[in-house]
Amino acid sequence: MDQLKIGFLTAALLVAPEMVPVHQSCCLRSPEKPTVSADGVSFYRVPLACPAARNLGCGSAAKPVLLALEKKKTIRQAWLDHPGTTLAIVWKRGTPADARAADLRCAAEGSNISLQELTGSARDEAWKSFHSGKSWYQGAEVDKLSEEEAMVITDRLIRRAAAKEPTIAGKADKLKSDLARVIREQLTGCDSTECRTDYRKLEDTVHKSLTEAESRALTEAAKLGYRPVGNEQ
Repeated sequence: MDQLKIGFLTAALLVAPEMVPVHQSCCLRSPEKPTVSADGVSFYRVPLACPAARNLGCGSAAKPVLLALEKKKTIRQAWLDHPGTTLAIVWKRGTPADARAADLRCAAEGSNISLQELTGSARDEAWKSFHSGKSWYQGAEVDKLSEEEAMVITDRLIRRAAAKEPTIAGKADKLKSDLARVIREQLTGCDSTECRTDYRKLEDTVHKSLTEAESRALTEAAKLGYRPVGNEQ
């Protein structure tokens, strides 16, 4: 497994730890929000960015990681930021450092990901972002990232297909809705890479609205994969 660096911050990092609401969702809710101090949260660099969409967290990869973390006795909540590069762990109060380290190590090994704790200015920036309560996702909420990913992939496939069959561009609005729905379902409901990239599901969904040549162009575009190719965005 990649290098695992686990450490724990102490209250000495802040002279007077700031108290903020523990997030209840990517948008705060609940009339009586519990609070957590800055030293009650640890931040880690994680490899959960989406390879198919730049600057976006990968919901399908992140969900099992977050859910596994929140099953640990020492962990109260686990959150991923929008780019998929930073993990926030809200610890349960009173849990000893060695128990925290053991739970975090176990979860990281089980998910086969590396965790590198943020310190100094990088940690301060992560805290400010988390403190804001915006663009952080807990557990199954990362499906929202998959929805964004589906739209990025959809736009990419249409651009590829339109390069060969320009008439597809005139049908883009209808295609986007149908294609994004199928891709979103693949990302959130499939457990295998093969299922997530089954281009036949896309073809079956849109074939009625495309000519034979357009359908063939879309199929060829999908066969190139969902990730960017060359200079694609």
